[in-house]
Amino acid sequence: MGKTIIGEESFPKIIEQYNTGGKTAAYDYLRSEYGIKHPYFVLNRIKECGKYSYDADTDHFSGINTSVADDVFMDLDELCGTTALAAARQPDPAADTRLAAMEKLVHELISDRLLTLSRYITLDSSTRTILIDQTSLTADGYQVVTH
Repeated sequence: MGKTIIGEESFPKIIEQYNTGGKTAAYDYLRSEYGIKHPYFVLNRIKECGKYSYDADTDHFSGINTSVADDVFMDLDELCGTTALAAARQPDPAADTRLAAMEKLVHELISDRLLTLSRYITLDSSTRTILIDQTSLTADGYQVVTH
């Protein structure tokens, strides 16, 4: 028997089964309709798809009605400043990925700088000495300034 693929068009019926009869009813529905042996992964896909939100307290799924454009663009009230203070925005998940990307970039830049320094400077912690190759530094266009 081949692999059964459940598309996103089937998610509303599965969610309806889950919300009315619970997890067991949804599992039974997936096993009987689609022949799925491990329905946990289908529910996990539904939770991760982004079209539905899962509330663990009520153990129910609900559809997300807001579009991406609503989260990105400001409406007229927010532009005028009448409700800008009252409506606190939730942190954007895309902002988290931007912060992680920026952090990764900073680490890469620092590691590049350290790699460049390691060509000219050697630290010996056992003898507590720093060896600096001044000849290579000046040949590569650097100036050595001590103070």
